[in-house]
Amino acid sequence: MLVDCAGARIGGAKRLLNEFDLYVRNQDATGVHVVGRDRSLTAPWLARRECQRRRFGCAVALNNVSFTVTGHERRVLLHGAQHFLWPEETRALGPRISRAVHLQARVVRTAALRSHCVIVPSTSMAERVASALPAVTDRLVVAFNPVTLPSADTLSTGDEETPPDPGRWPTKILCPIIITPRKKMTGRLRAALTALDILAAPPERIDATLLVTTRADCLEDPSLAAHPRLALIGEHPAAAVTSLMTRCGAIFFPTELESFGYPLAEGRLLGVPVIARNTAHNREIAGSALIGYNQEKPEEIAAALCAALTTTTHPDHTKMFARDPYFNLLLATPKS
Repeated sequence: MLVDCAGARIGGAKRLLNEFDLYVRNQDATGVHVVGRDRSLTAPWLARRECQRRRFGCAVALNNVSFTVTGHERRVLLHGAQHFLWPEETRALGPRISRAVHLQARVVRTAALRSHCVIVPSTSMAERVASALPAVTDRLVVAFNPVTLPSADTLSTGDEETPPDPGRWPTKILCPIIITPRKKMTGRLRAALTALDILAAPPERIDATLLVTTRADCLEDPSLAAHPRLALIGEHPAAAVTSLMTRCGAIFFPTELESFGYPLAEGRLLGVPVIARNTAHNREIAGSALIGYNQEKPEEIAAALCAALTTTTHPDHTKMFARDPYFNLLLATPKS
């Protein structure tokens, strides 16, 4: 079996590759031939990976772009919601979605038509793909991304680093996010900071701080960095971010263009409330950990913040994010 992992360097793609590596190691999957490690997902690479001298019974792409020739059976993981936008999202985002992303979407969609199995990490992503590519509907499989908490099974891929000061921070809210233009984080951070100001006033008088995993030079408006209730803590490895989650009073995850959203799942597993939009997608992934708001208004976010910091959320021991069943499905021997 041939597996391509090109492009898995940061974010959710790297998280998935960490889980994959642990699965392969623990299962002693000697028949799995992995290519693309430490490579970018470029047009030359896509052409090169198709020119395999060995014949494989199955070719699996972990990176949104299906094999088109290699493999008697081809499987692909589609995780890029930006490649399957609804028309209203395309209009709303406008130039925030670059020409390159629109070109990538063509490649992703065309290649998906050549796949025998299309695996997506949520119901909402399945709806996106089915709407854009009706021909693959009968090949769509919803399989939630595997999420292994470091406390139970530390990822042995260099992600063991954890920040200092292991104490509890009950009035700190963690926003674990990679900032990109399409996420429109400037307005979302402003709304959240205004919400914190509301929370600090009577009657709640809760003096909370928002910790964001980014740097000032990544913000569209660097002046936000001076806000007294905002702390920019920079990027951290995945296990360190999970450690931060366990010590903060809540997670703030305001994005709306997600195919999965690891912080949603981690909050659910850890029993840390997740403040996010009250959408079907977020409810599916975060479960009872979700403290939702309907509109990005400071008053609504403040109410959600107050609820998150004053209620108790218990860990959900759901098996829906288990690693072994996920990769058993993905790497199943093709039927002859």
